[in-house]
Amino acid sequence: MRDTVSLSALEEAAKRNNRPGPDHLNCSESVIAALWDAFEPDFPRSVVAAGAGMGAGLGGSGCICGALAGGVTFLGLMLETKERAKPASGELHDAFCAGIGRRTPCCRILTRGMEWTSDERVCQCQNNCALAATEAAKILGRELGVTIEP
Repeated sequence: MRDTVSLSALEEAAKRNNRPGPDHLNCSESVIAALWDAFEPDFPRSVVAAGAGMGAGLGGSGCICGALAGGVTFLGLMLETKERAKPASGELHDAFCAGIGRRTPCCRILTRGMEWTSDERVCQCQNNCALAATEAAKILGRELGVTIEP
């Protein structure tokens, strides 16, 4: 695992992973991949696939934002126990909601009135991916003793 993580590089990676196109990752995959690349943990990168069903609010249901779900997934993988992961996940939820300025991280509410393929929706989801990834990294930095740089 790396000793130092750059938030600016992580933010860019999370957005880039979620760009439309042939290499597109859904919101959850984007966050997990960006966090894995930033931390380089001692488990395979194939864990990115854990986020495959979480896009568009868990299987397209519009429930929890996939970016937040990906961040919570990575916290669990890194912190390894529910005693550590549960409070960290609650902290991530609260930081995410504060960052988006909403009380709920529900995908259907966050994207209400937006066409799914619109630039507005894509930009918002990329920003949500960046927010979830950077807030998760801050928590992991504190919990694991990893230096977090701007």
